[in-house]
Amino acid sequence: MTKEHIWPKCIITRMPKLTARYTGSRNKFIGAELVIADVCAVCNNKKLSPLDAYFCFLFDKYFQYFHESQSDFQFEYDYDMLLRSLLKITYNTSRTIIKENNPFRKYRKVIIEGNIIREDIAIKLDLILPSIEEGIKLYPNSARCAAIDLQRTLNHCIVRCIAVNSFYFYIVFFKSEIFPEEAMDELAFVMNNLPGAIVHPYRSNVTIDSISGKDTRDMHEDFIRATQSSYEDFLKKGK
Repeated sequence: MTKEHIWPKCIITRMPKLTARYTGSRNKFIGAELVIADVCAVCNNKKLSPLDAYFCFLFDKYFQYFHESQSDFQFEYDYDMLLRSLLKITYNTSRTIIKENNPFRKYRKVIIEGNIIREDIAIKLDLILPSIEEGIKLYPNSARCAAIDLQRTLNHCIVRCIAVNSFYFYIVFFKSEIFPEEAMDELAFVMNNLPGAIVHPYRSNVTIDSISGKDTRDMHEDFIRATQSSYEDFLKKGK
């Protein structure tokens, strides 16, 4: 067994200013890189490494540049590689909290082998703008993986977000591979309340022509307020 970074190592090295990593299960910030230690060497080095490389390719091409306006944006992608990369981060992150009956465990084969279109997953992409704070432009500089609360009990869907700087990927997982008819209202609610454009599984590009217009303050203020004391403890220990 080998250690694997929850976020690709190449992303960590490309974002050196992000030295505080928040772990929701422990409600604390740590300086160490987040890893899991139960991935076999063959899977880690041969099957998962290409996913990390692809995600870092997207960082070099797109994620490192902050989106400045609501103008149309063209995003090109390999859906199989993108889906597997997002699933890997989602699954590995969730395993630090959910030890048993993990709802993302069923996607392990997709992550490792690829070339499997999952009709029970939908992806949307939104672009977050900088905010102006006391005359200073504040960019949405972060790497985040989190659950999304749409202020409604969801019986058929799970929603997660993976964000790198301006790029916010919202992933909708259907709890059942066969989506029942009575769940269509919930699905419509979820898709209508998640911003951005659908990343289509049978295409290789999408025009992001409708974004939420949310900025750095909108996306980070609640999290900062909720974790302020934990962050202050982290800074004190660092000193």
